[in-house]
Amino acid sequence: MKNRLLLSLLCIGAMLYIAVPRLPVTEDGLAGWFGMAWLVLALMAVGGNIAAIMYLPKRKRMVRKAKLAEVKKVRLRQYQ
Repeated sequence: MKNRLLLSLLCIGAMLYIAVPRLPVTEDGLAGWFGMAWLVLALMAVGGNIAAIMYLPKRKRMVRKAKLAEVKKVRLRQYQ
């Protein structure tokens, strides 16, 4: 999951690197509106991917190992 998010961030960065100099942001009319909307959507995509990376759930393996260790301790106590 994390690799997919990092790859999408890399792709968005490449698109921004190529497209920003060519976008007609300062022009009047529909072209300027398109440039601004494209930039806003690209920045929202970057923000969404960064938020997803920051709030990834912790690995479940560590939790499972801890629960397994507790279960083993309980079983050992029961047999003694």
